[in-house]
Order: sequence, then C-alpha cells, then structure tokens
Amino acid sequence: MNKMKMLEILEITGGVILLTLGFYFFLLPQNLVIGGVMGISVLLRDVIPVSTFVLVANLVLLLVGLIFLGKAFFLKTVYATLLHPLILLVLELTVEANFFMKYMNESPYMVSALFGALFVGVGLGMVIRNNATTGGIDIVQNIMHKFLHIPFTWALYIIDGTIIAIALFVDFQAGLYAFGAMLLSGMIIDRLSIEGKSGFTVFILTDKTKEMQAEIYDKLDRGLTKIKVVGGYTNKEKEMILCTIDRMQLYTFKLIIKRIDPNAFTFVTRTKEAFGFGFSKGSATWKIEN
Repeated sequence: MNKMKMLEILEITGGVILLTLGFYFFLLPQNLVIGGVMGISVLLRDVIPVSTFVLVANLVLLLVGLIFLGKAFFLKTVYATLLHPLILLVLELTVEANFFMKYMNESPYMVSALFGALFVGVGLGMVIRNNATTGGIDIVQNIMHKFLHIPFTWALYIIDGTIIAIALFVDFQAGLYAFGAMLLSGMIIDRLSIEGKSGFTVFILTDKTKEMQAEIYDKLDRGLTKIKVVGGYTNKEKEMILCTIDRMQLYTFKLIIKRIDPNAFTFVTRTKEAFGFGFSKGSATWKIEN
C-alpha cells in the first residue's frame, strides 16, 4: 500500500470517528434527527438499537452504491460503512449517550445542534473529499450528484430535509434545531469536500510583462499565462498576464504590481475552486486486481 492510499485511509478513519462521536454524544441524546440513516435510527431507536439499524441499512445501500458508483468507490466506502456502526456499537456498550449532555443545564438543544453539526460536518467532509462515504443515504446523495448533476449539498438538503420534516411531527422543537444543524453541517461539508482550494485570479495589462513575470516567479512561486490582447480604442496589441493565486498571496501580489508598474490596469476575480499543482492534493488510485 503506497503512502497516498495510507493517507486517504487515515483521513477517512478520522472523519468517521468525528462524525460518529458528534452523532452519539450530541445529536442522539436530544433526539435531533439531522437526516440520513443516522436520523432514521433516532426515530426508530425504541424499536431497534441504533447501531443495528445503521449497519443493516448501510449494507443494503452499499450494494446499491456498488452497482451505480463502481468498484473503486465500493472499496473505500465499505470500510467506512462498517467502521461507523462498529464505533457506534462500542460506544453503546461502554458509555451512555448523554455522557456530556447531562451536564448541560442551559440551552441543551442549542449545544447539541451546534456541536453535533460541527463534528458531523467536519467528519463527513473529510470522508467525502476522499471520494468515499459512510454509506447509507450518502450513497444516494452521491448517485444524485453523479447522474443528476445535483450539487452534493442540495442533495443533502433534499433527502435530509424530507427526513427532518417527518421528525417535526414527532417533536417540533427538536425538529427546528435539527433543521438548523443540517444547514450548518451542509455548509461545512460543502467547504471541506471541495478537493482544490479557493483563491483569486489576477488579470494584468502592463508594458512591463517581463519584469512582472520575473517578480511573480521569484516572490510568489506561481505560474502564469500570457495572452495576446488588442485594445478596443487604440487597436494596439499587448500582452495580458493571467495568474491564479492563493488568498494569502493577494496582498503580496498587489505590492508587486505597485512596485513594478503602478499604472498597470489590473482586475481581480474570486476563484471558487482551483485544481492542479499548488492548489489540490494528489489522489490515490484504487484498482480491482483480477
């Protein structure tokens, strides 16, 4: 097993542990139905143990994922799918779910919703960014994202929102807090699951392209693209520099432009996501050996 695969497994493991702890110690004690298989297990906790329901439901949906999302996806998902209910089972046998929440005398719903969403959002985001899931409804959301091109966060809102709507009829107050927790966790997941990093793209029209290029290479260690452009009024041909940078480098870039050519026409656009060297981590290749 190479280093990249090991790092992916470690990140998936850490994500599963975080989301399981968040669910068990914060959402479950207050019966907050945040959605997914975990949410359904809360509704049915008086009928069937939480860990048992999660395991059975995950195994069924895992087979669906194998059919629609492929074997490589299945390999990484089966690990998290089994690890999640296993951790739940260990927790059920060793520590009570309200171990922390029993000390919360003020605003227990608020504490549960906030920290539950934080743990679940960060944990699930770590899992998803490695092209895996914890099984369950996450597989359905990935299928919706792959075949219907629905953003993962919106798929999360649609499915989990339906489950929470049902929970509102059971406990209206808990349902409202669960709805807020779902929105917060969705935003965290959306941020963490993006493989690349956001930044800025800078466009510069200057007569000193060589000096500007050398300074960008030296001070920022960034690549750039030079584009031939023609002025609409003067009809003169110039070179425009296009460079995508990390958000932390924007201030330094402005100083470079000001020092090299204060009269350079410059505009900056926010880049939601950038891929490639300097912006995204590599990904391990998972193959089925015949």
